[in-house]
Amino acid sequence: MKKIIILIIVSLVFSISCIKEAKHNILVIHSFFGNVTIHSNNSIQQPKVGDSLSLNDVLITDKGSIVDLLYRDSGIIRINENTKVTVSSLIKGDADDVVLDIDTGKTFATLGKLKKGDNFALKSKTVIAAVRGTSFRMVASEKGASVDVVTGKVKVQPVSNNTVVEDVEVIVEENQTVALDTKTVETIVQKIEEKKSTATEQDAQQKIVEEIKETIKPIETPKETIKEIKQEVKDIPVVATVHEEVKQEISRVVEDDTKAKKREEETLKQEKEKAEKAMQLKLEKERKAKMMAQKLQEEKRAKEKAEREKAAKEQKIKEDRVKNIPTL
Repeated sequence: MKKIIILIIVSLVFSISCIKEAKHNILVIHSFFGNVTIHSNNSIQQPKVGDSLSLNDVLITDKGSIVDLLYRDSGIIRINENTKVTVSSLIKGDADDVVLDIDTGKTFATLGKLKKGDNFALKSKTVIAAVRGTSFRMVASEKGASVDVVTGKVKVQPVSNNTVVEDVEVIVEENQTVALDTKTVETIVQKIEEKKSTATEQDAQQKIVEEIKETIKPIETPKETIKEIKQEVKDIPVVATVHEEVKQEISRVVEDDTKAKKREEETLKQEKEKAEKAMQLKLEKERKAKMMAQKLQEEKRAKEKAEREKAAKEQKIKEDRVKNIPTL
């Protein structure tokens, strides 16, 4: 009986340790470069490849430094230079609920499809971006943040006083950007409170909703931004341990960039051919105009010559007539 109890206890301890280990390995440092520090439990540590991040860990990169994190086998997160990231959430119940708070700096994430119930999000002081299979970047500062979507779709919501504004959300699609600063978020919160007011009529409420939607409306991502992001993606190592979907996602971004470059080269080629054709047409037009001018000049000279010859002939006839008149 004692042996059975001991076996049960050992099994429970082993199971608990496995669960802790599984949770502990949610976010793992795959690689880093430069001066990177992890602030954990009132201590400052230097990262090591293979280290796992725990809840409330703060990761800071200095100038010229980067860190690549693995989110299980479902994603790769690139933390760029001069960035401060806090692990504000890891687990909720039996599912992953990963939330990385981006205080300042740039962070890029590429994720495959997550398991049912799992969630992953990047959050700043003004916006939260939740994903399920996409590539996107968040740029955060004291004044606000922007979300740039490269592939897939991202659900974006405003954040006020570290709380997600659940009443408002927008879907940001591929090659779109949404930006929210602190003043805009304050305006959104005020309008929501106004909408909730019982004194506000239905038509006025609908108008407020439309105003809020217009405030958080995505715009087309500038070409320079897309080019910058895709260049960053090229530098991210494709890890063998990540799911095939993540590899395909990164390949798609790079492939799209290659296609974009090819399209750009094709466009430049077409524009060059168009310019050359236009130049040829211009030269041909100038040549024809010159030939026409020469022809007109020659015709003019020929006409003038004919008129001179005619006038000379008529003059000679007159002179001959005068000579032939008999004198008295």
